[in-house]
Amino acid sequence: MALTILGLSGALSHDPSAALYIDGKLIAAAEEERFVRDKHAKNRMPYESAKFCLEQAGIKPSDVDVVAIPFAPISLFGKARWHYAKRYWYAPDRALDALLMGNRRYKRYRNKIVWCLEQLGFDPKKIKIEPVEHHLAHASSAYHCSGFTEKTAIMGIDGKGEYATTFFGYGENGKIHKIKEFFDPDSLGGLYGAITEFLGFEMLDGEFKVMGMAPYGDASKYDFSRLATFENGELIINTELANVIGLRRYKENGKGFYFSPKLIEWLGPKRVGDVADEPYIHYAASMQALFEKLALQMMDHYLGDILKETGKIAFAGGCALNVKLNQRIIARPEVKELFVQPASGDAGTAVGAAAYVSHARGVPVEKMEHVYLGPSYSNEDVIAACARHPSKPVWRQIDNTPQRIAEIMVKGNPVAWFQGR
Repeated sequence: MALTILGLSGALSHDPSAALYIDGKLIAAAEEERFVRDKHAKNRMPYESAKFCLEQAGIKPSDVDVVAIPFAPISLFGKARWHYAKRYWYAPDRALDALLMGNRRYKRYRNKIVWCLEQLGFDPKKIKIEPVEHHLAHASSAYHCSGFTEKTAIMGIDGKGEYATTFFGYGENGKIHKIKEFFDPDSLGGLYGAITEFLGFEMLDGEFKVMGMAPYGDASKYDFSRLATFENGELIINTELANVIGLRRYKENGKGFYFSPKLIEWLGPKRVGDVADEPYIHYAASMQALFEKLALQMMDHYLGDILKETGKIAFAGGCALNVKLNQRIIARPEVKELFVQPASGDAGTAVGAAAYVSHARGVPVEKMEHVYLGPSYSNEDVIAACARHPSKPVWRQIDNTPQRIAEIMVKGNPVAWFQGR
């Protein structure tokens, strides 16, 4: 069956991207930030990345059978919107909005994608858009790209999608089965993001810095267990302290943060500047320790039996980029093989949404063997770019490249090496 699917992510959030599958083969995938030179390209459309994918494949918009997006309408008859409303009771406007107009964000998302497609030359009357739930897109990006043929445990942990924040399930014979989801504000990724803000970094960007700061601290100095618990199969974030909205937010210079003034009362002032000093290094260590503890508890609770059966697990979502957690997972005796989607953050949901739709339409996707899926540039392209640049950077071609690079490094100078992709 011939099938061409364009996956598009972004529109209302961060890390917009595009991916193109043709007959189950991932032909191209790229993040918008790489083209527009704006880190995370927040609230931008995946225009340049989609344009690249089409050009790389040598196809026209009319050749695309379906556009897959990692954002879907959520039914009022499920748990998600009611959970959100109940937990955010202290912000009645947001709670009621979730119940009465809970898919408004999806409609805005879809409308922006349609606009982007029109700019790319798609016929608005013929565009077929297939929405995939955000965490199913994450799950698909991990499971369907893993190449695992056995029954596979699937874990997805990030900030939030439509309403879901965490996904546990399994994949078998190409089909993804949900076991459990948690919903906003009960988000382990959101909590990590809140502490990221408290430690002076930007949420959705600086989490890796917190992970890098953690080894310099002593987690035993501060007990962070009051921030979140996992008991009787339920993750509960303490929304007196973190994952807060509205009037509960701590504000500074007119900006609201994802934690409350009560967190400041407990831990002291928000970190300012770049010095990794006490007590903040210990706070980072304590957050990392709590994060690992809760993630592993949830994994054991919902995926333990599957892991004992086959030992295979696929992991995606922004929290899958936490290498310290991944070390703990792979060290488990019951885990034989762990596949982490290289683009685990929201950039990977373009791949995931497209892969999910491809499988749903009867065309399995190939195992992801590499991530060299973006544009490539020749020496001539680089020289032309230097000529176009306002700063007119100096360039010269060198012979015996490996030897020359080695000489530069021996002298203590850094080298940035770009080659192809």
